[in-house]
Amino acid sequence: MNNVFLAIAIFIGLILSYSIGFSAYHHEGEKDTEKFLKVYPDKAGTKLNHCALCHCGGQYEKKTDKWVTLGSCQWCHYFYGYDRAGEIDNTMNPYGKDYKANGRNADAINAIENDDSDRDGFTNKEEIEASRFPGNTDDDPDRLAAPFHIYTRAQLEAMTQQHTQFILMNASRKDDNYVEYTGVPIETLLQNAGILDSATGITVYAPDGWANDHPMEEDEGNPEAYHVLGTYPAAVYYYDEQADIAINPVDGWCDYSAPSCQGRSHGEAITVSEGLKMILAYKRDDVYLDPGVLDDENKLVGEGPFRLVLPQKSPNSPDQISNAENQDVIWPYTEEWDHNADSSTRSVTIIKVRPLPEGTTDIDAYESGWELVDENKIIVYGAIDGNDSNGNGILDSEEGTDPASDFDGDGTPDFQDTDTARVRHSKGNDEKILFHTSKGSFVNVQALSDDDPEINQQNKPSLTFPYGVVKFKITGLTPGAGESVTVSLVFPDNVPKTASYYKITASGWKEIPFGSNNGDNTITLTLVDGDADIDIDGTNDGTIVDPGALATVIKTPSLTRTESYNSCFIATAAFGSHLEPQVKILREFRDRVLLTNFVGKVLVDLYYKCSPPVADFIARHSNLQRPMRLILSPLVCVSWVALNLGPGPTFACMILLIVIISVTSTILFIKGYSKKLMQ
Repeated sequence: MNNVFLAIAIFIGLILSYSIGFSAYHHEGEKDTEKFLKVYPDKAGTKLNHCALCHCGGQYEKKTDKWVTLGSCQWCHYFYGYDRAGEIDNTMNPYGKDYKANGRNADAINAIENDDSDRDGFTNKEEIEASRFPGNTDDDPDRLAAPFHIYTRAQLEAMTQQHTQFILMNASRKDDNYVEYTGVPIETLLQNAGILDSATGITVYAPDGWANDHPMEEDEGNPEAYHVLGTYPAAVYYYDEQADIAINPVDGWCDYSAPSCQGRSHGEAITVSEGLKMILAYKRDDVYLDPGVLDDENKLVGEGPFRLVLPQKSPNSPDQISNAENQDVIWPYTEEWDHNADSSTRSVTIIKVRPLPEGTTDIDAYESGWELVDENKIIVYGAIDGNDSNGNGILDSEEGTDPASDFDGDGTPDFQDTDTARVRHSKGNDEKILFHTSKGSFVNVQALSDDDPEINQQNKPSLTFPYGVVKFKITGLTPGAGESVTVSLVFPDNVPKTASYYKITASGWKEIPFGSNNGDNTITLTLVDGDADIDIDGTNDGTIVDPGALATVIKTPSLTRTESYNSCFIATAAFGSHLEPQVKILREFRDRVLLTNFVGKVLVDLYYKCSPPVADFIARHSNLQRPMRLILSPLVCVSWVALNLGPGPTFACMILLIVIISVTSTILFIKGYSKKLMQ
């Protein structure tokens, strides 16, 4: 009944409300991002656009002589606290302390650029320009990064070799469960990344730094070593009512509630045509994995957007939890059994292919993961083909090394030509976009999703972006000359004549004209160095920074119920992205409150029937976004209270809102009536 009350109360509150201020919680580092990027705009999306620029990790002694290492995010949560009761200076690195001491603004960034905060022999400016942390002595311009590939979830889904398998996830200290995962075999992923013959194994990291090592080949002498290559033994489905937590909630230990369990019988063979494999999963029973987050106890909760799924090397039944008092059951805890779930890394962000190439540095797994979780990305790095013949930031293993591929016919193959780049777009795998510039050279070419947090979502139109966003730099132009270049773009498919092209600058998305749109797969852009509407850095410095996206048709959502519930149309249009914290709060309120009762489900269904055209209208009229944000703010506020404080405070909040609205309306009425009397 509490959830029914909340659903009705908040629905009424939305109708009555018109505007109150609401300020969502933000990390301290996020408040300073715009100040840093004002001085170094080209560092957007790099590792420096992160809390670790100014903050450090730390250690605490959990038990005698047992220390726990935390990255900057978790160290702030542990030491500074969610309640901000700790001393923030103790979470800051030398650069962060210098930045704060000089005023904590853009001028402070400039004031300390010639200092050497971490005393490693390089100025802060030198380190930042080299994308090295100026507050970390273990990261300097002399250190080279290992070869790497970044994959989006859409790219993984587009790979030709997908794999779905139903398996037992057997844990030692948690409930076991049978479930069906879908993803990409790790072997396939590594081949795509250009793994070297010298590779011996992988290390798989979670965003909190937790990691597991896995050899390439099966090691029969090490039963706990889950191998990358090949298949695993076939398994059997074990069922008993005593183990079923739905039937035996007191002593049960296995969850059989997954849809993929339906229709199966005890003793039935689990068959997968291609065999059971180590996979990087992104779906669980055909639903995307919930992204991992840190709870109030600083522990990782959730398993997505990617999870390493390991079949059992020695298949067995689900056994009782190791610390359960009642072990007098059909399958008591057996230490020697295969507890594969314990090694199936949740919220995978980084896969290191061992050994690292000589002379390269490692990634700090404690600092690099959380943004990847938010962005649905994963990094594969290490012993992979690191050749980048034309220096554009795309490895030859991705661009292709066909010597006959020569777009401009100058005799230099495209993968060696600095004026050409071929990048795998963010929504595909083998499909690539080719770029060619009439002047200068391409560097730092990146493929991003159009809803990537790195991308400014302001004024984004409600259109379809089939290839996501591509970001690149063109260097080698004459500083101060305001040179223009012609960039040819060749897409995997023909470009509709009704298509448009958007540049993404500091002020948001803006449509720009383009040529050669005759229905084939090639268009051309004219870019001008220093033109603030085209060049994102707005500086006539001989470098053009260009994020842009091809847009095709207007979005006309025709989604299944499950697909629709992954969206929040009006809120997304109002706040600019489904990743905004306000939208996340509303989505969580929908899932945890509204969808748990009949009234809430009716309201949600009504919303999804009516909201798409409203959202489309808001997205097309950017001047409506701010008023709509104000209208939605009370709902966001009450939703947050409902999620975090429960029905009582929510009811009080609703009463307060109604009182505020009533008083404000009365005042406005009296003023209006008085004005009428005076006329």
